[in-house]
Amino acid sequence: MFVTNSYPRIFRQLIFAALLTGVSSACAEPLRVGFLCPKSPEQGFWSQVIQVMQVVAEDLDIELQVKCGVSSSALGAKQIGIQLLESEPKLDYFLTGYWASVTKYHLAFAKERGIKVFIFNADIRDVEKDEMGKPREKYNNWIGHMVPDDKAAAMELTSILVNRAGNLRKKTAADSVNVYAYVGEGLSTGARKRSTGLREQIELMPIAKLHEVPLPAEFWQVDSAKKWAMDLMSDPSKVDVILTGSQDAMWGTVQGVEQAGKIPGKDVLIGGFDWDPDSIRAIADGRISASMFGHFMEGAWALILVHDYHYGIDFKDDVGVKISTPLGIIMAGNYERYKAVLNEAHWRRVDFKKLSKKYNPTLKSYNFDISQFLDE
Repeated sequence: MFVTNSYPRIFRQLIFAALLTGVSSACAEPLRVGFLCPKSPEQGFWSQVIQVMQVVAEDLDIELQVKCGVSSSALGAKQIGIQLLESEPKLDYFLTGYWASVTKYHLAFAKERGIKVFIFNADIRDVEKDEMGKPREKYNNWIGHMVPDDKAAAMELTSILVNRAGNLRKKTAADSVNVYAYVGEGLSTGARKRSTGLREQIELMPIAKLHEVPLPAEFWQVDSAKKWAMDLMSDPSKVDVILTGSQDAMWGTVQGVEQAGKIPGKDVLIGGFDWDPDSIRAIADGRISASMFGHFMEGAWALILVHDYHYGIDFKDDVGVKISTPLGIIMAGNYERYKAVLNEAHWRRVDFKKLSKKYNPTLKSYNFDISQFLDE
């Protein structure tokens, strides 16, 4: 198309503006986002996080770069994070979990590079809250922080399993439902919140009696939980419920109970958080009685929020800068309803543009409830 002086000046100006807009749109760089994953992508939970994030990135035209650690060491996380922040072309946003003594370093480094940061999946430890402040305060490049409501989730899980065990064992007011819980106060903020929710719910249920099993850091591992479960089941009449804080501990518990010659879901009820392929099958057949899940979606939510923020739609005006996300509960009774969200093919059918205010101007508020995807 040629624009000549034969057109009135105002028309020429409008045509040139339209042409420039078209060129600008065609040459627009994609939004660049880096994600620092704390574990190997083969690990069940984080594999699911990355899987859904990649689908969202495709829908929203985001160039997503993922770097994963192979261990939980602070030094490894620090180095991998710096590699990601130094990558070229420069990132627009840096998404990360929280590491004690490491994330504050990444925040400062990102600030120097002019990169905005969004933290999700874990809360800040109390000893660092004063130093790090809150999003958009000391570090104005730290634009948001999302954490699952672990305390409420633990309370719901405890309530359901205690009531179910009481009915199963025909407990009366004079009896106690004996709850054994793997706890690790020195671990993540999420683990501590789950422990708090467990204790507070037990206090609300006179029929329940809590027995805490203090485990070291390796309690997250399958073999450690398996050993402790075998020891607990030496006298199964004293164990009604076993609550765990992670998918590995949950699956290890199932193995330990079975190796002790008992039947999970019948001789003892087992519950926990998240899943891996083995745990999914165990939920379906009732060996795991209940598991809280859904926070694997936080990476997807974070991508949507930073995408809209980048285009001038600030989530602060809707959900705030410190965001708490709900968890759902999956059991044999509702497994058929929820199982669709466990595979990538399901997410490929979801149009994530509908959840973005940039693409969906009629959207009044962000919705972080995973149940909205059940009918997709």
